[in-house]
Amino acid sequence: MIVRDHLPLRRTWPTMSKKVGLFFVLYSAVTFLHNGLGVTWIALPALPLAVIGGALGVFLAFRNNSAYDRWWEARSLWGGLVNTARTASRQALTLVDDSAAANRIAISKQEFVELQIAYVHALRCHLRRQNPFPEMQRHLPADFIEHLREQRNVPVAILMEMAKFLRRYFDAGQMDSFRWMAIDRTLTDLCNLQGSCERIKNTPLPRQYHYFPRLLVTVYAMLLPLGLVEGLGLSTPVVSSVVYFIFASLDTIGREIENPFENTVHDTPMSSLTRSIEINLRQNLGDDRLPDELRPVDGFVY
Repeated sequence: MIVRDHLPLRRTWPTMSKKVGLFFVLYSAVTFLHNGLGVTWIALPALPLAVIGGALGVFLAFRNNSAYDRWWEARSLWGGLVNTARTASRQALTLVDDSAAANRIAISKQEFVELQIAYVHALRCHLRRQNPFPEMQRHLPADFIEHLREQRNVPVAILMEMAKFLRRYFDAGQMDSFRWMAIDRTLTDLCNLQGSCERIKNTPLPRQYHYFPRLLVTVYAMLLPLGLVEGLGLSTPVVSSVVYFIFASLDTIGREIENPFENTVHDTPMSSLTRSIEINLRQNLGDDRLPDELRPVDGFVY
């Protein structure tokens, strides 16, 4: 996610420079034909192009709003995941009784919180299509990791193990049915949040929204100098290039933010959020071996 106040030109210009350069050559050729060689019949009326440009701008704005809605929903879901993870650990540490008189078989609450930490890291890797097991080795025993290697959805498998822990707490007399239901409801919230993230990940914007904006921008850019050359003359290449840059930038912005779980600088900062969750949960455990927070790098946080 971009957190800096401005984007450096060295990051934005390379994306657009080749396209703008090619169209500038085209615009210069049209200007030379019209003004230099007197091929005046290539000029088109400016009014139809102005109407088309307005309609294209509305279309790009609608598409970009749809892409931003996906980006913002992804960030909201991970904000909910942060709160729900904190709630799950708080409930496990306060609602599960570990006094010697209250239980027959003491089951470690710290293991439950470690599972919660492993879960958020596994979900991050799951959404980014990354290998989660290097991260899992820091939090889970080797035998359980081998079990997870057989699972297609590692976060769901960890959720199931957390539910089994709740059953063990109940069977050992470490909680009553009301506390069990309260924590299980929190696990259900985690499952719902994961499902919503998977919906965004596995359901892209309709392909029409991806294909037609670029096609229409390209066609409009090719027709643009024909409508401007008669009125602007030698200024046509510069003005046309600026107009094309605006429309192409709008198209590019929509493409960059429409998929918020692809591990790019435009995505939901899941690495930073999972690290913050781990720090919070380890503090709840009283663990002084806290990892460092992830700081923005060159104005970007991942």
